[in-house]
Amino acid sequence: MSYAGNFLKSRGQDCTILRDIPVISKVSIKRSTKSSRDLGSREAYWEGLILADVGLQSGEILSIDSKKYLVQTVNPDPASREDAFFCAKCNAVIQHKRYVEDVDDNNNLIQDWQTLNPDVPCYGEIITYRLRQEDPGLLDSTKYTFQVPKSLGTILLDRFVYEDKKYQVVSIDDIGMTGVSRIQCADDTRP
Repeated sequence: MSYAGNFLKSRGQDCTILRDIPVISKVSIKRSTKSSRDLGSREAYWEGLILADVGLQSGEILSIDSKKYLVQTVNPDPASREDAFFCAKCNAVIQHKRYVEDVDDNNNLIQDWQTLNPDVPCYGEIITYRLRQEDPGLLDSTKYTFQVPKSLGTILLDRFVYEDKKYQVVSIDDIGMTGVSRIQCADDTRP
């Protein structure tokens, strides 16, 4: 066992990796920036060290002291022989819906919004003028961006419901991070 592993086991915070069968481990976590200009970034982005034997993956959700974090990247740290990770503190819970067409027993067409994932913790940002200047890839109609696990299987035209308002998925960046998709959402006026 490495020095860092012994430190994590004795002094690390308890955490739970929210999988089908939750895994309990120990972490050391801190803010990844001390930026005073962008207060949102200071609160949102975190980095840490976790025991390597749990096999943490990008896109998984960590729960630490009732707060949830979306793991963005995980890399082995050669100095400590444990895993170093970056994550975003989940500040939103969305519902993930998809429009489906089916046929009932009488061959009548049924069209409805099916809830695929009722409670998805994620990291969201409202689009401001400053963000539009910094990120030329934002679409004109985008109101929010959400970082969600790729395991959701989000596709274009899906619906996210956030704070009882409906948003349409208009862009998916699934290349930037291994297990995380960055979703752009616009107002959804569909019934």
